[in-house]
Amino acid sequence: MKRFVMLVLMLSFVGMASAAVVMLDDFESYADDAALQAAWVMNPSSDIQNETVENVLNGQSMLIENHTAGVGWTQTKYQLPGSVWDDHGVNLHYAYGSGATGITMTFAIPSKTAPGWEYLDGSGGDVFLSLYDVWGQKVFSASYPGDVTPSGTGWPNGIVWDLDFATYTVAGMNLENVYQITVGVNNGWYQAGGLFVDDIGIIVPEPATMGLLALGGLLLRRKK
Repeated sequence: MKRFVMLVLMLSFVGMASAAVVMLDDFESYADDAALQAAWVMNPSSDIQNETVENVLNGQSMLIENHTAGVGWTQTKYQLPGSVWDDHGVNLHYAYGSGATGITMTFAIPSKTAPGWEYLDGSGGDVFLSLYDVWGQKVFSASYPGDVTPSGTGWPNGIVWDLDFATYTVAGMNLENVYQITVGVNNGWYQAGGLFVDDIGIIVPEPATMGLLALGGLLLRRKK
């Protein structure tokens, strides 16, 4: 009985424990727009007009996707380091830390009254993040709940969007051979607009949390 109570308490602490983020891209290392565009490749089939890297929110560099009025959708793509098309990809559960549980990114939509960004005149649509494997199959798909409207959602500090692997992995797929991350806007509308993206990373449990889980497993394996 004591072991059971201890296990319940440990699992409660696990639930409250904070997670760490292994950064895939914080957009701070790009020397200029050309360097950004070499890593984040704009999809020419989408309505993206251009992308730049600039200091925007809180003095941090961000990727900015610009699009024209009447846009349908935008997309930019980032190949994970170490992945090879049609050969092998990255296992997101283990490549960046044992037991990785999800992916995170920060985004913001500027309003037409945002100082310095009035020319964008707001933006609308659904922000999305998707993952594809080395054979071009979509294995993970998430759209921000609720339309991002011209009111300036996330401005000026940005929205931290945490996505759980278990929830958003496409049925029948897995994250063992991930090749590419894509981000953008679907169902865009209104005037010329933009999507600001920052701090894309993999969410992993803190070492202390993993230790508690391991100890809990030992308690469960006690002899009867």
